[in-house]
Amino acid sequence: MILGRSLLRNAVLYPDRRAIISEDGAVLTHGAFADRVWRLASGLAQRGLGKNDRIAVLSQNSADYLCAYFAIGSLGAWMVPISTVLKVADVDFRMDHCEAQALLVSGRFAPLVSGLRDRVRRRLLDRIFVFDGAPAEYIAVAELLANGKPKPSDVQISPSDILYIGYTSGTTGTPKGALVSHGAIVSGFLYKALDYGVTDADVTINAGPYWHSAPRDFAALALYLGGTSVVPSGFDAEQYLELVERYRVTNSFVVPTMLQMLLASPGIEMRDISSMRCLISGGSPLPTIVKERVLSRFGTALTEFYGATETRIITSISAAELNARERSVGRPIRDVELRILDSSGNEVPRGEIGEVFVRGPGLFSGYYKDPERTRAAHRGEWFSLGDMGRRDEDGYLYLVDRKNDMIISGGENIYPNEVEEVLRRFPGVKDAAVIGLPDELWGEIVAAFVVPESDASPDSQALIEFCARHLPAYMKPRRIDFAATLPRNAVGKVLRRELREPFWKNGEARI
Repeated sequence: MILGRSLLRNAVLYPDRRAIISEDGAVLTHGAFADRVWRLASGLAQRGLGKNDRIAVLSQNSADYLCAYFAIGSLGAWMVPISTVLKVADVDFRMDHCEAQALLVSGRFAPLVSGLRDRVRRRLLDRIFVFDGAPAEYIAVAELLANGKPKPSDVQISPSDILYIGYTSGTTGTPKGALVSHGAIVSGFLYKALDYGVTDADVTINAGPYWHSAPRDFAALALYLGGTSVVPSGFDAEQYLELVERYRVTNSFVVPTMLQMLLASPGIEMRDISSMRCLISGGSPLPTIVKERVLSRFGTALTEFYGATETRIITSISAAELNARERSVGRPIRDVELRILDSSGNEVPRGEIGEVFVRGPGLFSGYYKDPERTRAAHRGEWFSLGDMGRRDEDGYLYLVDRKNDMIISGGENIYPNEVEEVLRRFPGVKDAAVIGLPDELWGEIVAAFVVPESDASPDSQALIEFCARHLPAYMKPRRIDFAATLPRNAVGKVLRRELREPFWKNGEARI
């Protein structure tokens, strides 16, 4: 149950089998992959890095990203995946909060380092390693590989040891660092293999960004089992379909927005994608209209799951079940338990709506340096993502709302408070409230209700551009409405549900 332990086995059994195929056609066999991982781990150790040290990774998808994941895990260090779409201040917060002692970065993002605070850069010292095109002041990963030893690390690691910190958005603008153990990841691998029938003969492609846990871990699952992972640097619908055809890809993780783009691509009818046996949708609920179109094109290959960084996979549902149970995200996978509780912690009857709590081997180990929010999300051994749902008589789960007002747009988690804080800094804005509105392509889009300070409303486009300068692109509002007041309860809290109601009233599900 340790990430990296399977490399020796795969190198012995499948030394010449393709482990990673990059978008340019470059291949790493399992023998070469193991050698590269071991050399990188050894090179990092020679630089004074080891168990429980935090090593951040800021890069687009690549073979080197997956090598870094396994190498850091082999050292017993903690990987800290950093989103490539964040502003410098957001990267700085994460690097400071986790007290990162090293950074692995691709050349295109290396200039960002100069914008980090002095104390963050001082902690990194001479441990900024660049995958490609290293500036003179930093160290090339190639140097680590050249000096590293091609043998497995002998660090003692237990399944409960932390593998990575996955940062999620915070309800008050402060991101939370979810601590994920080796045991949680590897148990997730095994359950995915069982539920989706993945073996060492499969070929996978996962074009979502690897700083997200799901695409990274579906790619790593293939390497763990001894299969093949096709690694594009990002998602492009035409390229994705061409790679599926060329390498006879058998399984893939996608988010609903990617499915929409695939369906709209001319290549969907031109490419031979008959090899795709398992197309796994996750990140946000699959809209019914999209589901129907995907089923008509991919048939029984489609499956959907519900999960998160903190939980791994919670439920799964097959194509046949999707046809019969609209909007359901399925039933719990093996060894995972669900409870639907009311505000007093009592289990609600089947069919009634309550907060979804989960218990199982894939649960995270808490939020880093945040015991208060860790406690708030738990009831004993049971953990909640803040989703509201119901179960039918056969145990199928239906998500209907979010307790914490989180927006999911294109698979990205967005908390309204963060956007509202930026909007309120704009001249002429007195107050603001942000909600998610239904959207066929993105699932939800960010919409803002703004209260002007005077009768003259600020310019909508200027407001959106202001947000774009201070927030990641996916978080900026796509729509702005002006209002005289915002609905509030007796203690002054904005009632976002009232703002959402007119836009979601025609459907049971509010996510």
